[in-house]
Amino acid sequence: RRHQQLSWYRRFVWSLLPLLLLTAAAEVTLRCLYYQRRARHSIAMLEGWQTIQARMLAKRVQARRSEIRITYDDAWDQLFRNPDPAVLDRAKARYAEHFARFVTATTAADTLLLVVYLPSTEPGTDKHISETANRRFYRELTHQHNVPFFDLTDALRQYDWRDMTLLPQDGHLSRFGNRIVARELNQILQKYAQVRTSAKMLREDQVYGDLNPNLDEVAMPDRYQPHRLITNRQGFRNINSLLLGSSRQRILAIGDSFTYGLHIDNHETWPAILESQQSEREIVNAGIPGYTITHELDLFVNRAQLIAPDITILQVLDNDLLGVHLNE
Repeated sequence: RRHQQLSWYRRFVWSLLPLLLLTAAAEVTLRCLYYQRRARHSIAMLEGWQTIQARMLAKRVQARRSEIRITYDDAWDQLFRNPDPAVLDRAKARYAEHFARFVTATTAADTLLLVVYLPSTEPGTDKHISETANRRFYRELTHQHNVPFFDLTDALRQYDWRDMTLLPQDGHLSRFGNRIVARELNQILQKYAQVRTSAKMLREDQVYGDLNPNLDEVAMPDRYQPHRLITNRQGFRNINSLLLGSSRQRILAIGDSFTYGLHIDNHETWPAILESQQSEREIVNAGIPGYTITHELDLFVNRAQLIAPDITILQVLDNDLLGVHLNE
């Protein structure tokens, strides 16, 4: 009776109310489903707090950009586009100094050092001009120290670069690119199958890598390309924990994001694929995004050498000289 006494306008509004409530419930439900698929944490408040922290950090970085001595692009220009001979020579000298210490450390640890160069720039772009000079620099440097050097440029460049990488979203190697690297290294390592170290791994209940141990999470360096990150008890990006006194040949892979395998899952990285190709081989993935020779030397000398690797692979990249220059 009251409903009949209402005006047609009010009756229309009250008739829409259930539909609005249903729409609101559907919106909340869909947002919850979207959050569960995209968020890194199961607790919404924690995810929200970390999102706020990330935005506050981005604002602080933006506010301080004018105070930075040199930007990435400026440093790259000084080394490659319009090279400043003094700057380039200083960067090469600092890299060579740290590399010599790395060679000395691997010799003392009785592990065979191999250096592997991976191309990382898209042909036809400005950044690609750095490739020729860097390949020559690494080849000459390793020759001076009698260190085996393997340039995988020809093996990777025979395919379309968009297939080898995650372009156009990202320039890191794709699953296919990592498979090609593993295929080439598998052939190389067959020549060193009998190499063994006299060193022994004394303890396995310590952290020897630079990642947090015992992780099993979805890592999101950016919101569009999450990947599953699993680390073992020693802090390496390996699914299985190292076995103390393992009879398998142990190979330590040290490098940057191209060894770590940015934006792809553990089993899709070239160290994991390489290990799967030979049961008598154990590959330890010690790659960390952003690392260059200074970080890699510190990692090996202070921690990683204690796992007693038979072979140590140092993966180098075009931006390693840039990293040394920026670290100054």
